[in-house]
Amino acid sequence: MNLFSTLKTRTIMPDLAEFMTTQEAARVLGFNVRSIPYMIKTKTLEGVRFGRAWLVSRKSVKEYLKKTEGMSKNDPRRKPQK
Repeated sequence: MNLFSTLKTRTIMPDLAEFMTTQEAARVLGFNVRSIPYMIKTKTLEGVRFGRAWLVSRKSVKEYLKKTEGMSKNDPRRKPQK
C-alpha cells in the first residue's frame, strides 16, 4: 500500500469547534460519561465516531438542555424514546 492510497482512505477530522468530547458533554449534561455514547446511538444527541472516540455536537447538547430545562435528572421524559 503506497502513501497516496493510505491518504485516500483516511477519515477527515471534523471541525472541533462544532463538537465536544464525551467527557465535556457528560459534565455539561450532568450524566456519567458512559451514558453519552448510548445517547448518541439512540439519537438523543448527535455525534460522530472518530477512531475509538465519540465527538458530540455542541448544537445537539444545547438543544437537549433547552428541551429538558427544569426537569429532574431522573425525569422519565428525559429518557430516549424507543
